[in-house]
Amino acid sequence: MSAEDDRTLVVLHKLSQELCKPWHWRSRGGIHVVFAHYWGKTKYKTYDDVAKDYLPNSGKRLCTEVLKVEPMYNYIRKEVSPIDPVEMRIGFRLDELDRTVNMYFKLVEIKKRIPNTSFCLASVIIDLQIPDYLVKWWDVMDVEGMVRRGERVLKPTPFNYYKKDFYRVPSFPLIEHGITKAEIVKYWQGRPEYVFPPISNCVMCFHHTIQQLQQQWQDPVNWNRMQWADDAEKLKGNTFKRRTIGKRSYPAPMDWIKNLPIQQQLEFIDYSSCDAGSCSD
Repeated sequence: MSAEDDRTLVVLHKLSQELCKPWHWRSRGGIHVVFAHYWGKTKYKTYDDVAKDYLPNSGKRLCTEVLKVEPMYNYIRKEVSPIDPVEMRIGFRLDELDRTVNMYFKLVEIKKRIPNTSFCLASVIIDLQIPDYLVKWWDVMDVEGMVRRGERVLKPTPFNYYKKDFYRVPSFPLIEHGITKAEIVKYWQGRPEYVFPPISNCVMCFHHTIQQLQQQWQDPVNWNRMQWADDAEKLKGNTFKRRTIGKRSYPAPMDWIKNLPIQQQLEFIDYSSCDAGSCSD
């Protein structure tokens, strides 16, 4: 059903039960669960179906669109509002402000940078309804200056749009209230009944480092998903992960990662995160 660590799913279920109201069925909890395959591409009923077509990797990053954005868009337009945009809350923290910028502006290689001295951030803020509490941080980060110097450029399809339809407006409650990872860790340390996985997001995600994928191979909770990823790679003849040596990249198969000598790493959360507004650590 999910590529997430089982412990993440258990936490979500427990939290849903905690948030339920007296008139809810406690077994169903207080969060409405929507299954992606009901609202996405109908030919993809299982992950096996997806793997027959492609393996999500750095060269074909369709997992967010196929498994998250498209189902959300279809559900919103059919069940919530056929015309108006909805507010979508994103769990980026105050110490993840760069990820909010990445949702709208992409980095430009140094050799391809062209100054855009006429760029006006104010018009983008109005058009895309960027919240005021985020605008003040963008001013501190000099987002307008980045674009004017050619370091960044506005994405052709910013976060608010899908299929040229302005269907969502973001809000960032944790940023609005100044919440950083330190506050979140402190809060959940006081709730020991909630057990979080050491690495969040999809188990075989290509964003994870090789050390993290090794750790997931060693984790009994994740072994079945890692083995599925290994089998899918062999079936498709492609890999989720690639490794870079010098200026060239090479496949990094799951079975190759599994058999590498264990690499030690002080912190297992240092990986490139998805900035599409659908994944957060």
